[in-house]
Amino acid sequence: MCFKRGDGTLVRDAKDPIGAIMPYIMRGRNESAVYVKKSYCVDNMQQYIREQRKQGKRITVFNIISATFLHTFLRRPQLNRFVAGRRLYQHNSFDILYVVKTALTDEGLESIAKVNFDGDDTLENVKDKMDYHIDEIKGSEGKEDDRFIGLVTKLPRCLLRVLLWIGRVLDFHGLMPKFLRDLIPLYSSVFISHLGSIGGDALFHHLYEFGSTSVFCTIGKIYYKPYRDIYTDEVVWKKTIDLNLTIDERICDGYYMIKSLQLFDAYIDNPALLEQSPNEAIAEEEKKQQKRFEEQQLKTATTPDSEDKPKARDAQLHPIRDYWDNMMEHPNDDE
Repeated sequence: MCFKRGDGTLVRDAKDPIGAIMPYIMRGRNESAVYVKKSYCVDNMQQYIREQRKQGKRITVFNIISATFLHTFLRRPQLNRFVAGRRLYQHNSFDILYVVKTALTDEGLESIAKVNFDGDDTLENVKDKMDYHIDEIKGSEGKEDDRFIGLVTKLPRCLLRVLLWIGRVLDFHGLMPKFLRDLIPLYSSVFISHLGSIGGDALFHHLYEFGSTSVFCTIGKIYYKPYRDIYTDEVVWKKTIDLNLTIDERICDGYYMIKSLQLFDAYIDNPALLEQSPNEAIAEEEKKQQKRFEEQQLKTATTPDSEDKPKARDAQLHPIRDYWDNMMEHPNDDE
């Protein structure tokens, strides 16, 4: 009916016909959900946090994970997609939703913060934006979206059902007004629930069928986990944190997802990389790729016409075969 949405751009150049038909075969996000469990040793993160606090910067694990999502989604833009109305869209922005509890008591209210980030945000910018929204929620008696939802839930049930049905129709056809998207906390690139901050373990969370969030992440509490020392073959216990991801598989293919998760791992392992903005990291990577391309072109031009060129052409024709051959010889090599 209507392909133009205010929060996303229709993906028209999808090259995978299977991916194009999947929203019709798997119509809901939870029907299309895949689950990924990640465990990370936090030694590097905690060392980085201690160094930052010596400089007066109160960086947290939650800040690092949020900034990692920002970098990964902007450098791997297919992750920042969603399915609506059986069609695939690219988010026009990068937004994170996360729950803020006003007080760590049974009576403490929960509110959802929505924070917008862009390609110029560094880790420090991410921290400042998140702190601002947390302080705003804890220092108020209720955000506008909380008051709106509270008002709607007081309506008679029959009227509430009709309004929600209308909302689903508007959402399906991309006609949801911006002011309602801003008031309904289900439109984002990723939803993060930091259960570890209240002493909980990471759980696998469902995706919401309403809105545009295709990735849900839960963060668990820090605990000790045994690791094998590859040099001494002894078991050592290290502080570890679990991240459980629920992902709508329709947004990208498996190869793209695995490569994206490897990039995510690299940032978690070395938080200092987050001091760059995503735009700076992208520009740096483009320079490296251009340099590699020029070196390859020079090598090809100077290589004599011998047996090497047919082998190079054969490698180009059979990249998957060579990939699996390499995996058999070097199973831990990600390159």
